This record gives sequence, C-alpha cells and structure tokens, in this order.
Amino acid sequence: MKHKLLATLILITLIATCKTDLSKTVELKKSLIEQEIEIIEATKKTKTEATHTEDEIAKATTEKALERIMSSATAIKEEKSKRDQIERKRIEEKAKQLEVEYQKKWAQNQTQLEINKIKIAIRQQTQDAERLLIIKDNDYWNEPSDQFGMHDNNFLNKAFDILKKDLKPYHHDDNKKIREKIYLAFEYKDSYIRALGEILNKIAQDYESPKFNQANDKTSTKPQAKPLLQEIIENINEHSHHYFEIAFKISDEKQNKIDSLNLSDLKILASKFSELQKIRNTCKIYAKIIYNDFKNNKDEIRTGSIDKLEEYITNNSYRKKFKDTIEQIKILATQIDNIIYKSA
Repeated sequence: MKHKLLATLILITLIATCKTDLSKTVELKKSLIEQEIEIIEATKKTKTEATHTEDEIAKATTEKALERIMSSATAIKEEKSKRDQIERKRIEEKAKQLEVEYQKKWAQNQTQLEINKIKIAIRQQTQDAERLLIIKDNDYWNEPSDQFGMHDNNFLNKAFDILKKDLKPYHHDDNKKIREKIYLAFEYKDSYIRALGEILNKIAQDYESPKFNQANDKTSTKPQAKPLLQEIIENINEHSHHYFEIAFKISDEKQNKIDSLNLSDLKILASKFSELQKIRNTCKIYAKIIYNDFKNNKDEIRTGSIDKLEEYITNNSYRKKFKDTIEQIKILATQIDNIIYKSA
C-alpha cells in the first residue's frame, strides 16, 4: 500500500511537474513564436526598408541615368544642331560659291561670245580689202593692152603716156606697180577704171606734148593740165596705199595680235575699221558724182576746156574733200596699228 502511495505521489509530482513544464513550454513556445513573429516582422520591415532603400537608390540611379541620358541626348541634339548648322552654312557657302563661279563663267562665256562676234565682224570688214590685196599681190588680174583706155601705143597722148615716174611714162612696164595702185583703188573693176580714164584723158588732151600736137595739129595748150593730172593720180595712189596696203593689210603677225586683243580693244578696232569704210564710201560717192557730172557734161566739164573742169573742181571743193579723206585715212591707219600693237 505504501508503495502504491509512493507511486501515486511520484505520479502526482510528475504530473504536476509535467503540467508546470508544459505550461512553461507553452509560454516558451508562445514567446518563441512571438519572437519569431517579431523577427519576421523586423525582417519584413528590414526587407521593406531595404527594398525601399533599394528602390530609392534605383530611383536615384535611374534619375541620374535619365539625367545623363537627357544630358547626353541634349548634347547630341545640340551637337547635331551645330553640325546641321555647319552643314547648312557649308551648303549655303558652296551654293554661293557655285553661283559666283557660274556667274563668272557665264560672264566669261558672254564675253567670249561677244569677242568672237566682233572678230567675225572685223573679218567681214576686212575681207573685201584682203581679197583685192590678194589679187594685187598675186597678179590675179589682167591689164588690157590699152591699160583701160589710158594708153595709146600709136599716138602716146593718153593719161599714162603723159604722166611719168623716174623719167619713164606710166605705161612703161617698170611702172606697173604704180598702175596697180590705181586699179586697186577702183577695185579692179573695168567700168570704174575706164570711167576714171575718160576724165584723165580729157585733162591729158590739154597738156603740151609734141606727139600730141603733131598728130592733132593742136596749137593751144594748157600748162596746168599736167599738174592737175599728177595731183589726181597722186591722190589716188595715196588713198590706195594708206587704205589698202596699210590699214587693211592684215598679215599673219597682225592677225595673231588681233586675236589676242581684249573685248574693249576689239570694239575700238572694229569702230576704226568702220570709220575707214565710211570714208571710202564717201570717196566712192564723190567719184560717182564727178563721173556722172562729167558724163552729163555739167558746166561743160567734158566738152569744154580744162578751165571748165578746174572751175568745177574748185567750186565743189573736191581738192579739199579728197585731201581731207586721205588725212583721215592716215590717222585711222595709225590708230589701228597702235591698237593692234598696243601690247608690243
């Protein structure tokens, strides 16, 4: 019984102890759970705070990155804008340069076109004279035996029989060059030269010549006939020489000089040739008027004495007119040479 009581006491003690330990265990467990909850909450809070911090850091980092990106984008944009401005400026300057070059080239082309045009005009101005000079220089002309009516091989009483050069009459072979200048002045045209011959032969009729007197039983003579004849021929020769052989004789050297002239000089040169042509045309008009008056026997200059012809020449100032044209031709010929050889 005693043993049963002891066992019972031990059991009760154990139970009581167990209850006590169980209660402590529950409390401990509860405490542990609470601590665990606190730890979890703390951990969660820490994590939340860490996450928040990370988010803040990430946000700050992102913002900084965005700032850098924006700054970089702005810099890139500004750089691109600068490059675009530079490129636009380069294109504008290039366009201006091309425009200037185009205008310059256009002006040069226009100038060259005008130069070529004037050169052609000058060639047209000189070609007639050059053609006549080719005829003269190469003997591409036929002189009739009567020398266009100014030579009579039987009576020797025509103009070329009366006039002399170096003691030889004009009709002599040695004076062919002199006759050439007369023919040249009248452009080697038979009708023009023979018209001149009619007037010159009229003057020659009144000149004192033994053969002429014997053949025509003439007793009165006019000593002023020969000087007048000589004057007319000399004027014709001088006109021919300065107009054709000086002003309009374009050698290869002269042509090269002309080709190298600038536009301004070419214009002046063309104007000088034009002036020369006007003077020559004026001389042609004078000659035509004189011949028509002679043919129509105005003031009896064809059938009357040489005095009638002298009066006609004086009254119409033909001496002065022809002398003036010769002087003008000389001046223009000199001016033309000065222009052509300007850079020499």
